[in-house]
Amino acid sequence: MADPEAIEKRSSRAYEKCRPAKEMLDELYDYVLPYRKPATQPVHGSEKRVEKIYDATATKAAFRFAGRMQQDVTPSFQKFFELKTGPYLEKTGDEKKEIEEQLETVSKKIAAVLEGANFAVASGEMYLDLFGGTAALLMLPDKQDIVSFTAVPVAEIALSEDGRGKVNAVYWEKQFDASDVEGLWPETKMSPELKKLVEDSPAEPVTIVQASEFNRTTGQWNFTAWRKGKLKDEGPLYEIAEKTCPWLTPRFYKVPGEPMGRGPGSMGLPTAKTLNKVTELTLKAAAFAILGLWMVKNDRVFNPKTARMVPGAMWKVASTGGTMGASIAKLEVPGRFDISNIILQDLREALKQMMLDDTLPPDSGAVRSATEIVERMKRLSADLSGAYARLVLEIIRPLIQRVIDILDRFKLIESPLTIDQLLFKVEVTSPIAKMQQAQDVSSLVEWLQMILSLGGPQMMMMSAKIEDIFGDMGRKLGISEKYIRSEADKKKIQQMVAALIAQAQQPAQAAAGLGAGAGDPSQQQSAPAMAG
Repeated sequence: MADPEAIEKRSSRAYEKCRPAKEMLDELYDYVLPYRKPATQPVHGSEKRVEKIYDATATKAAFRFAGRMQQDVTPSFQKFFELKTGPYLEKTGDEKKEIEEQLETVSKKIAAVLEGANFAVASGEMYLDLFGGTAALLMLPDKQDIVSFTAVPVAEIALSEDGRGKVNAVYWEKQFDASDVEGLWPETKMSPELKKLVEDSPAEPVTIVQASEFNRTTGQWNFTAWRKGKLKDEGPLYEIAEKTCPWLTPRFYKVPGEPMGRGPGSMGLPTAKTLNKVTELTLKAAAFAILGLWMVKNDRVFNPKTARMVPGAMWKVASTGGTMGASIAKLEVPGRFDISNIILQDLREALKQMMLDDTLPPDSGAVRSATEIVERMKRLSADLSGAYARLVLEIIRPLIQRVIDILDRFKLIESPLTIDQLLFKVEVTSPIAKMQQAQDVSSLVEWLQMILSLGGPQMMMMSAKIEDIFGDMGRKLGISEKYIRSEADKKKIQQMVAALIAQAQQPAQAAAGLGAGAGDPSQQQSAPAMAG
């Protein structure tokens, strides 16, 4: 193990650097995701987590965002990736096809693990945190499910980057019951002090820090877990060196120099706060209009410092007007708030646009043309193009590499694979990638139709490799490799067709030869001589 003091210092520095992002998350939880606060921040006294939310537009956008990300990036119970050979693998023909078929088998095993484990549930929780900008998913080996996935609240983690902006460490600080510590890892090393704490006070909260740090010398990830503030005295509870990082820490958008990401929730937070305040004032204005604010005649002098400005309040005043004045009178409260409906609608539309909520307008609203709806879809796709590239790099590729590593540990695959995008690569087949692949196929079809219409079938045969195009089109559309014929199969079919054509031509050639002999005078004259 490395220097215990150095590990704890690195952990403290990471949390301190991520502190501004955590403060922004606190506001996000107050106004957008009130139920997403981690368990380490319980509700105290009369505090209510929804007391600041008067409009649910932002909350609805957050859950729609999580559902759309899961559907577009890692759809549940669907295969959203394919292992393929890379451009640097110097294999061709049937040899390459055989490797492709082996990779397809490994892909099926990985997909079966993801379907059998709790990835669909945990990833949905992860995408909800991603709405704020950063998410965290822990992937650990499990004897029952092969891989166990845990969505960790982003408020509990801290990220650290190297000099080139790559995440090189993930720290997770969380309180556990003392009785749970022993079962967190397969071989937990507990000090006598901790064992005594478990025996005497099993429900006592114990703060555990888990660090996953990349070692550039060995190229491995060093995992170390310890009781906070006790690493030097008690030593690590558990430590191991792994080939792959056990964490997925995607960032939706990222500002250079900041380890934590920014998301649609953080960008739309000011608008969400304004919308909540306008809605709050609108509701208060309606309450004043219904319940009113009243003056009650009293001998005491009115004290504005103790008067409560709430609907239905009774203010004790010396006089309510006039010579004698009424015993009770309604105080005129200015504020026709009819214009607030226009403001609210504008704010909601702006907030939905900033939070990437592409919900169509309600049926009761103005009729929207098909052109406007199509343009809205194009704009949404353009806004997400940069973010999706980051999600592929920070979710799908490390996810597949981690599962391959765990499958190799359990001896469920023949040999480990390194996904370097050069020899072997991960090809994304989720809906967002299929859209681009379908566009590639459409371009191919349009090209072939153009050649056919201008030059005819002969020009098409001269210009395009028809025998290769259809196989590539099938692969782009996600057709299994076993349904696409290999080069050897193509040659066999060509030989069979050539043999059938030759067999069909033999009777015709024989008949043509007999007909030619019967009609030739020289052969008719020489026939008797040959007979003689």
